[in-house]
Amino acid sequence: MSRITPGAQKSLQNCWQKKEAVERCDLALAKRMIDACVSFNVVNSVYYQHAIDAVTTMGPGYKGQNLHAIRGYYLAKTIDEVKIYMESY
Repeated sequence: MSRITPGAQKSLQNCWQKKEAVERCDLALAKRMIDACVSFNVVNSVYYQHAIDAVTTMGPGYKGQNLHAIRGYYLAKTIDEVKIYMESY
């Protein structure tokens, strides 16, 4: 009788696959920053991990907004949030 229940330990192959998936994800983020000439300091932003978490909750197939939506609607929405924040002081 086995003392270890099936699935109690991750297989070595499963661990390697997860490490490879994390590596692919990290590389994709790095390439995106390099391609867009984004300062590497962006990873120190309080919004960096928040943005990654928000995208992962959307799941596969999520398509990011286009340039016009970001520089138009979402920029205006962010400005409004900052104005409300400033008025609170």
